[in-house]
Amino acid sequence: NVSIAPVGRNDDDDDDASTSSTDNSDRYTLPPGNGHRVEVKNLNSLRQIIAATEYEAIRQSSLAIQNEPSGRETRTFNPLDGETICIRAKGDAIDYRFMPEPDLPPLILDEVTLGCKSLEEFLERYMPESAEDATARLVNEYGLGERVALLIASDPPAIVLFEDAVSVAKAELVQEGHDDDSGAVSALVANILCNDLYALIKKSAIEEAGDDEDKRASLLNSISADQSTVDSQRLGSLVAMIANESLTTSMGKKILTIMYKEELSSSPSDIATRNGWEVISDMDVLTQLCTDVVHDPKNAKQLEQYKQGGKNTWKIEKFFVGKIMAQSNGNAHPEKMKEALAIVLKKEGSNPIS
Repeated sequence: NVSIAPVGRNDDDDDDASTSSTDNSDRYTLPPGNGHRVEVKNLNSLRQIIAATEYEAIRQSSLAIQNEPSGRETRTFNPLDGETICIRAKGDAIDYRFMPEPDLPPLILDEVTLGCKSLEEFLERYMPESAEDATARLVNEYGLGERVALLIASDPPAIVLFEDAVSVAKAELVQEGHDDDSGAVSALVANILCNDLYALIKKSAIEEAGDDEDKRASLLNSISADQSTVDSQRLGSLVAMIANESLTTSMGKKILTIMYKEELSSSPSDIATRNGWEVISDMDVLTQLCTDVVHDPKNAKQLEQYKQGGKNTWKIEKFFVGKIMAQSNGNAHPEKMKEALAIVLKKEGSNPIS
């Protein structure tokens, strides 16, 4: 039997894992009288637990073969040579006898207690998913890259946030009549989570720590998605608005920051409406916007240069793009706006922009 007491974190280093454990080694498969319970103390990593258990299995079995039953004792593990060492013999001392606790009734792991037909089924259903399994599942089910999947899988609350946000975004897109492009939605949620949201969490931790370097280091080492003030519902809604092109990516990042720091309960659509952030995608509106900018007297010089043609016309096109985006407060749909500008400029007698 191996009892492991987690201390709330794992450094992913088998040689220095953040665990404290005791290995109580019994040879239950051997006949009675072949030995006693042996306790191995102070095992500080999963690797040490495995090594100590294997060593004890071999040691106690060898003693049984030689008709020298193992004694009731406490041992410690030497990681340098991979052996256990006796630190005290318990003998027949009354303090070391195993006595039932009268206030604790027997725990019977049957179908009624477990709610499952077997312990194996119970563990399969309720055992927390390992980071390795979670990474593989995120890659296979959501089409994420392994690096992004590993980053999310290393933070269990992030897995929940990611999957719930994807579900919210997909449901809202389907409700609006858009195609269910699961891969694109998953990639967008993962991108915002791993880059923008984690950056906000990290920045918040730094601000909270102030000049306290120890506190800063402690907070940065415990960064997790469960510290986010943006839940899966609001994150998923934001992603849906970006995916259906109601918002540009830059607008989405501004709204995410506002949701995280200022408006902790407002929906992304409410924030977008209050700030006038709405993508202009109507071609008639965009064409009129481009016409107004191109024929603005302030831009007469640039328009004349464009009409003359030459190798630098692309610079003039870029100039008009910037002016149009400024005129629309950044709300013009980038690609559709360029199409509208190409139509307007074509009427001026030069080649349309590419």
